[in-house]
Amino acid sequence: MVRIRSAISELTGYKPGRQPSGSGWIKLNTNEAFEASPAALQAVQSATANDIRLYPSPSSHELKNKLAKHYSMSPDQVVVGNGSDDILNLIVRTCCEMNDKLVTTNPAYSLYPILSSIQGINFEAIPCKDEFALDIDKIIGAHGQVTLITSPNNPAGTAYDPANIRLICESGNNLVVIDEAYAEFADQNALSLLGEFENLCVVRTFSKSYGLAGLRIGYLLGHEEFCAQIQKVKDSYNVNRLAQIAALAALSDQDWAQNMWSTVRKRRIWLTDQLNQIKGLSPYPSQANFVLVDCGEHKASHLYHSLENRQVLVRYLPHVRGAENALRITVGTQNELDTLIDYLKAIISDTM
Repeated sequence: MVRIRSAISELTGYKPGRQPSGSGWIKLNTNEAFEASPAALQAVQSATANDIRLYPSPSSHELKNKLAKHYSMSPDQVVVGNGSDDILNLIVRTCCEMNDKLVTTNPAYSLYPILSSIQGINFEAIPCKDEFALDIDKIIGAHGQVTLITSPNNPAGTAYDPANIRLICESGNNLVVIDEAYAEFADQNALSLLGEFENLCVVRTFSKSYGLAGLRIGYLLGHEEFCAQIQKVKDSYNVNRLAQIAALAALSDQDWAQNMWSTVRKRRIWLTDQLNQIKGLSPYPSQANFVLVDCGEHKASHLYHSLENRQVLVRYLPHVRGAENALRITVGTQNELDTLIDYLKAIISDTM
């Protein structure tokens, strides 16, 4: 029998949302974009043999430069990774010794405690206040080697005021990471603080904002010295050539991107209004490309399985604090959302 590290043998791995096989499914459970960047698709379709035959740029050089220009930063302030999950893993591996502590909120992205366990570090999740607000004093008092804030929060959709992020950065905690996977759909973000604090970094992804989840492209924006340390830890060729090509093209087509983000915001408002009109359902305000809806007098498990029986997938999170009787619904196409609302009305009507 092969000896396995106890931290791994005792670990329950991350459980991604269901990816169904077969046709006919409406997939509103994993917060994918409702469409992919046409420019990225065209760029991948035009790829040559050398784009597959040759190794990619180890640092994603061209993409890193373009991201730096996009954000008016230095290329030395950018690290590109194999999705934002890769970036988060690199951060923990770079910063945390055994028995250090990663601090986050409860609820937050469920990958965080898994990254902590793999690295053999302590994990503390500070419960959010009402309406998923940050408990700033307790977050600061936890003294994390890494303090990770998801904004907008997943699964709540709550975006956090940069003034609160500033307080955490000023507290002297070693590294503050703002996971902004959904920031393009929000009204506020932490980018303006990057010039003020060397102990702050922002993590973003092309998965949601450009519809490239299948290509896995994420990136970090932070201080030059910190980025240089992250570069030492990453795999040599961590982002493949096709992903780099697609991301470059997507980033160049800001007209499409801005229109897509605006469409998500409009549909999010529509979805929230429709859910509010169904008796017993109470959606939370969201700044992401999804809406968390409390099911009130109805059982979220019943609604989840009833939708699944109709080939509509949403996310049911019974073990997530504050979302035990809630469903998280991705903002999909208008036809998908119309169908979802019709099904929810019919299911609830049948049980009353």
